[in-house]
Amino acid sequence: MSESLGVVLIVIGGFMQGSYYLGLKWTRPWKWENIWLTYALFALVILPIIMAVVTVPQFGSALSQAPSGALAKVFLYGAGWGIGSVLSGLGVDRVGLAMGVSILIGIAAALGALIPLIVNTPDLVFKPKGLMVILSVVVLLVGVALVGVAGKKRDASRAADSQAGQKGSFTVGLLICIFSGIFSCMLNLAFSFSKPVAQAAALAGASAGGAQNFVWMVALVGGFIANLVYTSFLLRRNRTWKNFTMPKSGRVALLGFFMGLLWYAGVVFYGRGAGFMGELGTVAGWPIFMATMIIFSTLWGFLTGEWKGSSAQAKWYMLAGLIVLIAASGISGWANKM
Repeated sequence: MSESLGVVLIVIGGFMQGSYYLGLKWTRPWKWENIWLTYALFALVILPIIMAVVTVPQFGSALSQAPSGALAKVFLYGAGWGIGSVLSGLGVDRVGLAMGVSILIGIAAALGALIPLIVNTPDLVFKPKGLMVILSVVVLLVGVALVGVAGKKRDASRAADSQAGQKGSFTVGLLICIFSGIFSCMLNLAFSFSKPVAQAAALAGASAGGAQNFVWMVALVGGFIANLVYTSFLLRRNRTWKNFTMPKSGRVALLGFFMGLLWYAGVVFYGRGAGFMGELGTVAGWPIFMATMIIFSTLWGFLTGEWKGSSAQAKWYMLAGLIVLIAASGISGWANKM
């Protein structure tokens, strides 16, 4: 029962994180750096800190008692993920919601599942359960390749190449999404290798969920650094600080808040679900989380016209890639039950 509940929670989290990118489509009069900084401030700083303070009874004690090395590890993994977060926004802006999210999630899912398996449970690597996880990684990479082909064919067949949310070279966007996926897996590494930090929160009176909130706070504040540095650079270079005071800025700022709320709620649901799935929760649950994000981000991409004017062949390649990615996640989920 608890394992099934875990899967349900992870799927809900995936829906939330597969939907928050939609905010990037309605940011006028702001530029990308304005909305991204607003989203990041809520998702990575304000909401995580509030949740940690509320759910860890002796918050200060948890911070002081957590091993400094463990805190630094979680923080640095979060900072690495933050680089991937910045790249994800840039990549999706160039290749589109369905395409960009599918590519970066496929890579993040593969690495985010395989690394914790090898580090935390090396004895399982060459046993049936471990081999099933490795098989899911190989299938995931095949799916990523199919999605990449679909993007090339889409760009070759589109009647117009200036659609909103699809800016610049596809090749550059593809490379950005690949590197984003590599860095983005570090969020799961921060969670997978956070036991000493979570234990400090538990000793400070936190429940299992509160301990997870404490871990997410440390990781996500680390992730905010890259977002702050890059968006501040763009705001200065493009002289777009003034956009925050333009008419209708309040509406767009509210949109940024909801983007942050969806994203943060998604990661909290993932953490709860992975906890219910047991020892391999972060190994088997992570690909399920990623696959759900792909499903919903692709749905939103089609509904918002990203594939308008594309050839039937491009759409079939995209569909095949998604099926393969979802199948890979199913294999990983099956491995958890072995």
